[in-house]
Amino acid sequence: MTTEDRRRCRAALWNWKIIERQNDPEHACWMEALHRTAAYYERRDPIRAGIIEERYRRHRTEEQVIDHLHIGRTTYQKANTDLLSTLAVYAAREGVL
Repeated sequence: MTTEDRRRCRAALWNWKIIERQNDPEHACWMEALHRTAAYYERRDPIRAGIIEERYRRHRTEEQVIDHLHIGRTTYQKANTDLLSTLAVYAAREGVL
């Protein structure tokens, strides 16, 4: 994943609610990638699913997310990196990366 891909994935996660309201093909592709990423982690990893919900859908700070999920900063950073990578895979499949 390039730095630009990482930036675009981070922006898509952060702007989740805005992307949901858009009605064009590119945003639809990002929405599909976001939903697939969330669904993947909801089934497999509650920590990463929690980060998606708390950080990117509710826009809580890193510290609030860490406290809420009872995890350390290193765990948060690793999980967040994994989220970006997973989203990048789904976004590439959708043709937006």
